Amino acid sequence: MRYVFKLVFLFVGVVIGAGFATGSEIVLYFKNSGYLSVLLASCIMGVLSVIFCLFGRLQNKYKWTKNLLKIVVFLSSCVTYCVMLSGVGELIYTQFGIKYFGIFTAFVVAILMLYDMRLIKLLNLVIVPMIVVIMLIILIVSGGQIYVGFNLSSSLKYAGMNMLLGGYFMSEEGDTLSAKQIALTGCLVAIIMGLLMSICYTISMQATGSNMPVFEVARSFGLGSLAAVVVYLAIFTTLIGSGRAFSDMILKILPNKFVVFLLCFVLGFYFDGLDFGDVVAFSYGMIGEIGIVVCVFIVCILIVEMFRSMKNKIKIKNNKLKTLI
Repeated sequence: MRYVFKLVFLFVGVVIGAGFATGSEIVLYFKNSGYLSVLLASCIMGVLSVIFCLFGRLQNKYKWTKNLLKIVVFLSSCVTYCVMLSGVGELIYTQFGIKYFGIFTAFVVAILMLYDMRLIKLLNLVIVPMIVVIMLIILIVSGGQIYVGFNLSSSLKYAGMNMLLGGYFMSEEGDTLSAKQIALTGCLVAIIMGLLMSICYTISMQATGSNMPVFEVARSFGLGSLAAVVVYLAIFTTLIGSGRAFSDMILKILPNKFVVFLLCFVLGFYFDGLDFGDVVAFSYGMIGEIGIVVCVFIVCILIVEMFRSMKNKIKIKNNKLKTLI
């Protein structure tokens, strides 16, 4: 049970980065869609979490698919990592007037990349509940706003975007889970993401014209520093998740941790200071569409595997009947 919670919090920590915690990606996907689309997206992520865990069991059988998935995840995680660096630089400068904080954060993350996944899971186990509590405080103070509506495309794209990176960790870390544990994992992902997305949505709809809606609403109620903390924590968890995803691929090509450290750190110099809103608008829509394609591909593989399993079972039954006759 403890491992399931660690995996779920790892998933949540990886996907709720700067785009989520600031509300910018929620506005991008659901501004014209409505609250029902938000709930559907969380349910889709729960189902896809189960699918990626099941796919993790088949990775050795479908090595070419595993390698292809890793290449796609590598590219998307690089983009995500760079977006996070842009977000942290703008956030800290806006609230506290401190420059080059993105570079400092990149340095800390680069050091963490030298350690294994156990430390990252432990960090997410602590940070994710903190994010939930702080966002609830902002919601209670600000009041929130909800629009009724539904758009399937928005839900699918948002879920697809998050499953590129979140699904990768589910397939890598969830392959040893039992069927009951996998089902529990899917339910917990849907519930926790549904809760977090609902909170973020109701806050963000009050300032849809801002680059950082949650931060803007919180500042208007005198909670700017509290919002800065929650956004920074969310950015940090996604940075270590996306950093881990692309550093794993680099280590297979160049097995030298210093190269990973240098790359994670150097990226901070370029992306710290770029306009966060522009970076999100340019990259997240594209990642969402790629994510849908990857998810459909994984679902098709599982369907094929299911039919193969059924065919083998029927064949075994027929052989038994023949021996009896």
